[in-house]
Order: sequence, then C-alpha cells, then structure tokens
Amino acid sequence: MESRKTADAQQPEDRWDQLRPSAVLAIRELAASLESGGRARDVLDLYVYSKRIVAEVMEARLEMEFPEPCVEFHQIRDELAVAMADQYGDVVPRPYLTVPYGSRVHEKLFQILLQRFDTEVPAGLLRIPTRDSVHSERRLRELRELGLDISPSKSSGVDTYRLRSLRLDFSLIPRIVYNNAQKKKHALMPKAKLKKALGTS
Repeated sequence: MESRKTADAQQPEDRWDQLRPSAVLAIRELAASLESGGRARDVLDLYVYSKRIVAEVMEARLEMEFPEPCVEFHQIRDELAVAMADQYGDVVPRPYLTVPYGSRVHEKLFQILLQRFDTEVPAGLLRIPTRDSVHSERRLRELRELGLDISPSKSSGVDTYRLRSLRLDFSLIPRIVYNNAQKKKHALMPKAKLKKALGTS
C-alpha cells in the first residue's frame, strides 16, 4: 500500500520514466513466450504481470497528456451548481445541492471524451485512468447522471462512448438532489417532504 501511495505522489513524468523500461521488458518477454509457445502457466503469468505494468505506465502517460485542472469540466460543474441552487435553494437543505462525481478519475474521463468530442472513444482507452479497471464504466454512468450527453454504443463489436454535447440536461437535477439526500439518509428533510419540494411525489 505504501508503494502505491508513493507512486501516486510522484509526478507523471517521473512515473513514466521509471516504469517505461519495465513495461518494455515485460512486453518483450510476453512476446517471446508467445512466439516460442511456452507453457500455459508461464504465458499467463507474464500476461498478468505485463498487463499490470503497462496499465500503470499508460496511466502516467495519460496524466502527462491531460494535466489538471480541466477548465471545461469545472465550468460545467459550476454551471450545474448554479442551476441546482436557482431551482431548489429556497426549499431544499444546502447539503443536498452539492454537485457529486468530481473526482480526478471523473475529470480525466471527461478530458478524454472532450479531446475526441463527438467521436466514438473505445472503452479500453477510457479504462486507462483506472489502470484497466471496469470501474471506468461506472464513472461514465455517473457523468451521465450529471446531465452530460454521453452516449454508449458499439463499433465493430467494441464498446464505445461519445460526448455529443457540453449542454447539460437540467431535467436530471431532481434526481441528483434526491440521490444526495439518500446518501445522507434523508437526515435533513423527511423523504416525503423532499419529494414534494422536487415535484416528484
């Protein structure tokens, strides 16, 4: 755990330089094992190792490509915060009006989609910020919950995502507010009263 924390604290350029030779070596060893028709156990072990080290080095390379902060991402979140306050600031507790899903992973996913705006982006590319984890799909769903027009599709059998617009769908705001209240176990306002305030009762 400590080594992971130390690695994450490094600058992306330093992680890239540090990990790249190991990634190159791992890929070469995997390729050699595949070419020689090595034992299944050896090939699989090399594959698992090379997949992990390549995922780490690609994450570092992505960080170099997309330094934080992403102005557009924060502008959209600010826009949503204003709209939530305008609609429900007088009738709903302020803690329910916070904009969720603002992690660095959410931001990086948005940056990738924005760079390739209105084009299909393979899900594999979008897994890089989470080191090839399927959690990226969940984070993308959360971005859609904010009202972003991100459409999932398939291209040649590959899952893809496309950012079609930077205009938010404000009709989703009641659901965002309600989800915030659920996370706080409706401690600040009874559920029935909240539903009435949101017009969802």
